[in-house]
Amino acid sequence: MKKQLFAVLAVCTALGVAAAPLRQPNPIRQHGKEEGMLLDLNKITLGTLNDVEEKKQYLSTVQLEKQRIQNYMLRQVYENAYTLYKRGDYQRAQEMAQTILSIDPNFTQASTLAKQAGHMGAYGTTSEAEVIEAKFQEAHRMYDSGRLVEANEKLDEILTIQPHNGKALSWKKRIDKDIAQEYSRRGNVAYEKQNYQGALDNWYNALLIRKDDPALVNKIAQTENLLRKQQVQEAMEQAMDFYNKGQYLESYSVFERITKIQPGDQRVQKYMTQLKDEIASSYYTAGNKSYGAQKFDSAINYWTNAKKWGADSSNMDRLIKKARNAKEDAIRRKQEAVRKAAEEKAKEAAGETDKEEEPIETVTVEGNGLSPLAPDASADPNHVAEGLGGAASGRVSAEASAASHQKYLEGLDAYNQDDYERARAAWIAAKQLDPGNTDADSGLRRVEELTGIR
Repeated sequence: MKKQLFAVLAVCTALGVAAAPLRQPNPIRQHGKEEGMLLDLNKITLGTLNDVEEKKQYLSTVQLEKQRIQNYMLRQVYENAYTLYKRGDYQRAQEMAQTILSIDPNFTQASTLAKQAGHMGAYGTTSEAEVIEAKFQEAHRMYDSGRLVEANEKLDEILTIQPHNGKALSWKKRIDKDIAQEYSRRGNVAYEKQNYQGALDNWYNALLIRKDDPALVNKIAQTENLLRKQQVQEAMEQAMDFYNKGQYLESYSVFERITKIQPGDQRVQKYMTQLKDEIASSYYTAGNKSYGAQKFDSAINYWTNAKKWGADSSNMDRLIKKARNAKEDAIRRKQEAVRKAAEEKAKEAAGETDKEEEPIETVTVEGNGLSPLAPDASADPNHVAEGLGGAASGRVSAEASAASHQKYLEGLDAYNQDDYERARAAWIAAKQLDPGNTDADSGLRRVEELTGIR
C-alpha cells in the first residue's frame, strides 16, 4: 500500500501537480506527532495485547486507518486531476485518473473523469456541452423505462464533470426520492408477508436517502424487535426439538445462539442450566458403562467431559484416577499372563529335550569321586555360579526372567507417576537380570527422550 501511495505522489510530482494553484495533500492530523496518523506504532509488535481477539481487533483497526489515509490521499489526487481537466489539460488529467484507478478500481468518479478527459482530448471530438446533453438524454430514457438506479448513476457522471449543474442536481433529487419510495414500498410488501429481514433490508436502503424521516426510523425499530422475537421463537422450537430427541449438545448450541440474539432471557438460562446437568449426567453414565466393560480410555474421556459440563470435579478426578489404575493393573495382568505362558512353554520344551537325550555314563574312580574329564570345583569358585545358567551359559533362568519382569513393572509404576529417575533405575536392574528384556529397553528409550539422561 505504501508503494502505491508513493507511486501516486510520484506521478503528481512528475506531472507538475505541485504547482501552487493545485491543491496539495494536508497532514491528516494537525495536532500530535507522526505516530498519531497510524495509531501508536510502538504497539505494532502486539506484545502488549493480551489475547488473540484483542490482536485481531487491533490489526483490523490499523487496516481501517490505513484505508482511510489511502482514501484521503486519492481524494486529493482526484481533485488535482479535476483541476487539470477544467484547465483543458485533458491528457494529464486522464493519466492521474487512471493512476487512481490502478490503486482503487471502484473509484467511480475517477473512472468517469478518465473517460471524459480521454474523450475531450481526442481530435474531432464534440464539446463538453454536447457530452453533457447526451448523458441527460440517456438518463431520461433510463428513468422513463423504470431503471432508476442506472439513471441516477448517469446523473452522477454529469455531476463528476460539472459538480454544480443545477439541472442534474434537481433531477438527482427527484430520482433519489423515487428510489426511496420504491425501497419503502418493497419493505412494506415484505412486512405484510412477515418477512421482517427483507423489510428491514429495503427500509435501511430507503433510510440512506431519507436520513431525516422519523416515521421510517420508528418502523425500523419496531420491526427489529419483531425480527428478534421471530428468530428467538424459531430457535426455541429447534432447541426443544433437539432436546426431545435426546440431542442435548445440539440443543445447548441453539440456546447459546438465542442468548446472542436476546441476552438475559431467564427462561433460556433455566433451560441451559438443566441441559448442562443432563449432559454431565449422560457423560457420567457413559463413563460408568465403559468402565464396567473395561474400556478404560473411553471411561476417562467421558468422565473428563462430565467434569467440563459441571459434574463434581473431585468425584470425577477420583473416578479418572481409578480408571487409570485399573488400566495399569490390566496391563500388568496381561503381561504376567504372557510371561507365565512363555515359562510354561519353555518348561515343556525343556522336558521334551531331557526325554530325548541319552543317559550319560559315568566312571567311578578312586579319589575325589569326580569324572576324570570334570574340573575340580574347588579349584574355581565361579564354576558353580556359571553352571546355573549365568552369562557363561548364554541362557537366563526362569527365576532371573521373573525377577527382571518384576523390576520392569516397578519401573512402569514409577514412570506413570512421572518419577523418571526411579523408573530408569528399575529398568536398568531389569536389563541386568535379563539382557533380553525388550520392554525394559523401550522404557529406557522413553526416559532418555524425556530427560536426555543416558
